Amino acid sequence: MTEIHLELLLGKQVYDQNDRPIGRLEDVKAEVQGSDVVVREYHLGSLGLVERLGASVIVRALLGPLGLRREVKMKIVPWHDMDLTDPDHLKLRAVSDKYEGKY
Repeated sequence: MTEIHLELLLGKQVYDQNDRPIGRLEDVKAEVQGSDVVVREYHLGSLGLVERLGASVIVRALLGPLGLRREVKMKIVPWHDMDLTDPDHLKLRAVSDKYEGKY
């Protein structure tokens, strides 16, 4: 099992398979399994940052009536679709359009 320090990944740019930037890694969802903590998904983009700061419910409630919700982006990437072999250059293993607009 590979050990990667999460605090070193947060805020890093994530690239698609063609090396185009698609968003920064802003939040990680994980769960405890026995004595391990297992990552389930990665959240990229500005709404991911808002979520990490614990204000996503408030921001969504404020943006909805203003019609701005679609302007705030977050991509949810399953753990198996993120390539962490080079922690300094995070890449997706799948097409980036697959994650558009999931928030």
